[in-house]
Amino acid sequence: MLKVTDEDIEWAETLGEIFCLTFLKGVDETEALSRLGALPDTLRHRTLEEAQEVYDCYEAGYTDFASAIDLGAWTVLVEPMGFQGAMNEQLTALSRGTEVVSVLRHDYADHGFCYAVDGMLVTGFEPTWPEHRWGSEPDRLLGKMRAAGLDPDAEDDGEDDGDFVPGAYMPALLLAGLITGALPHPDTLDGRLLTAAIEPWFSAAPPPPTVGPAADTMLQAIGAAPPHLLRSVAARETMRLAAVLDLDGTPDLAEAVAAAERGEPVTVSPGSELGTHVRSWLARSRQAGQSLNDPAARHHMSDDERSAAHMLGWFTEALRAALWHEPRAAARGALRPLTAGPPLLRDPAQETAILETLRADPA
Repeated sequence: MLKVTDEDIEWAETLGEIFCLTFLKGVDETEALSRLGALPDTLRHRTLEEAQEVYDCYEAGYTDFASAIDLGAWTVLVEPMGFQGAMNEQLTALSRGTEVVSVLRHDYADHGFCYAVDGMLVTGFEPTWPEHRWGSEPDRLLGKMRAAGLDPDAEDDGEDDGDFVPGAYMPALLLAGLITGALPHPDTLDGRLLTAAIEPWFSAAPPPPTVGPAADTMLQAIGAAPPHLLRSVAARETMRLAAVLDLDGTPDLAEAVAAAERGEPVTVSPGSELGTHVRSWLARSRQAGQSLNDPAARHHMSDDERSAAHMLGWFTEALRAALWHEPRAAARGALRPLTAGPPLLRDPAQETAILETLRADPA
């Protein structure tokens, strides 16, 4: 077992108020980045400062970046200002066929710790409250947690006193070192690291769970409908959204949606013609949202342009869901703009028609 002390992880403080470190066992740097959704044409060596400059840039679309460091038996992905490695959907793809340990610092939300094996979360908890754990084996790491200074036996008095611990991610990082036997050397972070722009849309992770469709009647209909009807309505609704946004003429879009409707596996590569359009839509959507918090770029978009860009974000989420292989998840995601989206994307007559289709006798 690696002997880890607080001094061994002091370098983590330099990564800022938000960062994610994700350790993958037996996976090399390029493959680790690919699993996270790396765009191949952006793969090159950069310093963390160079990557940060692109992340902060309106013209570059506020691109998320991750860097990979070879630790021998493990590779660690470093996401300054990022958190993809802590997302349940990404952990599914990252840990397939191996083990993954993820540590998240997020001073404006929650810190996080996750240990996953072969696509399944084994143990997860918020380091501030290690007594609350979840996963398939929430008690798997109890001994190492105690060794790292995390008290899994702390008593909950039932009161939410708001005792968020700003530095709680540090013992979680110690725990990661105890599990992996490997931590980055601080000097490594000062050099040029293998780095890539990250776009989860192109990863093998399942689409994120949606909060919609909002209507209970639609949820019930989706839950009871057979797979072929679910794929059909997901495809139909995706192409309706494309027509509303004047995107239905996008090369290869209709063909990809039709293939998914037939139950065929569909992969859109980042370098394909459709993939290039998707990347453009995603970048435009990020510009619309993040420029609101960027004083230097806030006025780069008019209100109409920002509204149109937000619509692209809704569409790309629906498209990714529609192309997913699991019919129920595909329908839920593709129908979300219809039932819970902005007025431009909603259509009561279409919603009624889809409900009738889903309730039809499968025979």
